[in-house]
Formats: sequence, structure tokens, C-alpha cells
Amino acid sequence: MQDRPLVSVVIPSFNHVKYIGRAIDSALGQSWPHVEVVVIDDGSHDGSHEFVKQRYGEDPRVKATRRDNRGAHQTLNEAMATARGAYLSILNSDDFYEPTRLARLVEAAARRDGPFFGITGLRLVDESGTPFDPSSGYNEYYDMVCRLAAGKPDLFGFWCGNIAMTTSNFFFSRSALDALGPFRDLRYAHDWDWALRASARFNVLRLDEPLLNYRIHGGNTILESAPWAHRVEDAFVWASALRAEKIDVGAAPEDYLTSLAANWGFPLLPTLYLLADRRSEAEQLRLIATGALQQEMKVLGGQSDPLLWEPLPGALRELREMRARLEPRAAPDETRAAQELASIKTSLAWKLVGWLWRLETRKARKARRR
Repeated sequence: MQDRPLVSVVIPSFNHVKYIGRAIDSALGQSWPHVEVVVIDDGSHDGSHEFVKQRYGEDPRVKATRRDNRGAHQTLNEAMATARGAYLSILNSDDFYEPTRLARLVEAAARRDGPFFGITGLRLVDESGTPFDPSSGYNEYYDMVCRLAAGKPDLFGFWCGNIAMTTSNFFFSRSALDALGPFRDLRYAHDWDWALRASARFNVLRLDEPLLNYRIHGGNTILESAPWAHRVEDAFVWASALRAEKIDVGAAPEDYLTSLAANWGFPLLPTLYLLADRRSEAEQLRLIATGALQQEMKVLGGQSDPLLWEPLPGALRELREMRARLEPRAAPDETRAAQELASIKTSLAWKLVGWLWRLETRKARKARRR
């Protein structure tokens, strides 16, 4: 066993006493035999830490500590710093693995040279751990991203949306963490941000098998109603990604533009605003943490049409609904849909995205011509 790479399963725990037992059991019950579980309790007040110590305190594979609340990204960073594994696999305390997940990912990593970042397919499950019906609205976003990314490089799934869906889907080598660094200070988008940066540098491997169960129970952080906070963090992630040098992995520019236009997390004007902003990313992160940047953009949004500050698909959907109310007798047909798509592609928003794409990919295009 000891000659096989150690996998450290990192579990940030916060008020999930109902779920954390199944999470830890799923990590300890893996078919991959060389596993350690690192649990840091982020100031829970529901007895989570006491439960873990009582149930797993005698198991040498489980290391559990507790401290005051500091947020998910900081908890993950601390846990990863203490982990000993050659590979790190994140598991949020309300999710759980399928038994072969780690073995499949270790085997995939062994076939690649250099830093490795991998994800798998997943199931969205309810509070009791039962998968939602495929037609459920909970699957709508994930299914949409998978459709847009189908047949394209695996990196593309993070341009269409967050195809990983959760940090629980992250599996990466120690060398990848050393090269890229920890999660940045974002409450809602720290996973998407890290994934875009990692996949741009090392690419990403996605296994289609649903080897992760992502639990939706109403208390998920991502479901918090804070539209401007979500919008600003998403804009920061996109602005940072578009500044990166390697964002061309073989797909055509129009494929990227189409994915951004369909991406529920791509707010055009906020992204352009942060790209034009002369403040450093470190300063922008500080302003996000204090809430100042959210307030700054909210004021700007109030000075113009608020639709322009929403993600593109939502804004276009609202425009279509407004037009339908004004033209109640106009039945949609294929011709009208084609005309609408053509008008979108000649719109100012589309031209701005195209200009932005050409500007940010000029290095990659020049390199290809050499």
C-alpha cells in the first residue's frame, strides 16, 4: 500500500453535522487504499466537530481540527497546507464520493506528465442523498454546460460555465497546487477562478462517469441571494481569465464567443469594467472582500440600463420577454429565432466581446503564425 501515492481528501466543515459522516465514510471507503482525510471545522455551532472527533477520533487516517470561522477558501487553503498527499481531492462536508472515484482519477493522472487537474461527471442529489429527476430544474444549468462543452477541449467546460459545479469535484496533483497557488479570497467563485487558472496552465481532464454526488439542500452557499456579490465575483473571474496569456486551446474564436454569450455567469459590462480598471487584481480582491466594489458597480448600474449589468443570457431573456409583452400576438417561429440570433451577432454587446477576444488572444495568434 505504501508504494502507492497518498491521496489527501480535504474536507472544509461548516454546520453539516447531518451530512459529514457520509462524506468522511465515502472518502474512507474508497477502492484506492492509500488515503488520509484532513478535516478543518470552520467554526461550526451545530456539533459537527464534536461528532467527527467522537466517531473518527481513533482512526489514524482522519485528522480533525477546529478554529473560528474564516470562510471556505481560507479553510481549504489551511487544510491543503497540512495535507501530506501527492494528490489532493476536495470534498465539501455535505457531498459524498462514489467508491471508485479516487482510483479512477489516480489512474488518469498516472498517464499524464507534469501537473494534473481532473474532474468527473456528477449527480445532483437532494437532502436525503437521492438523485433529482433528470427533468428537474436543478439539473438545468449542469446539463446546459455539458451540452455546450460536448465535443470540445475539456477546458471549454469552464468557459461555458462551471462544469465542475463545486470544489468537491477538484482532484489535482501537489505539483499543480505548488505551481498555481491557493484559492483566492472569493466567497462564491473561488472554485471557478482556481479551475480557470489551473486549466489554462495545465489543461484539465474530465471523466464522464458520475463519481461525485453534489448535494443541494437549500443551505448551499452558492444559493445565497446576493445578486451583486455574485455578479462582481463572476466579473472578476472572467476579467482575470481574459488577461491570461494561454486562453486559446484549439477551439475557434467564435466558439468561445458563443459560449460566453450563453454563459449564465458572464456579465459583460462588469467584466469590461474590471478589465479597464487600473487597479491591480490584488486591490480588486480587497475591495470585493470589503463589499466596496459591489457597491461601486451597483451605483454604476443604477446610472444606466440595469439589464446591461446582468449576465448576457439573463439580459437577452428579459428583453425577449419584454418584447413578447409588447407583441402578444407575435408567435415565435424558426425564422424569427434566426433573425433574433442575427441581430444579436450585430449588436454592440457582441462586437464588444469580439473586440475583447481579439485583444486578449493576440499573443496566442501571433505565436501560431510564427
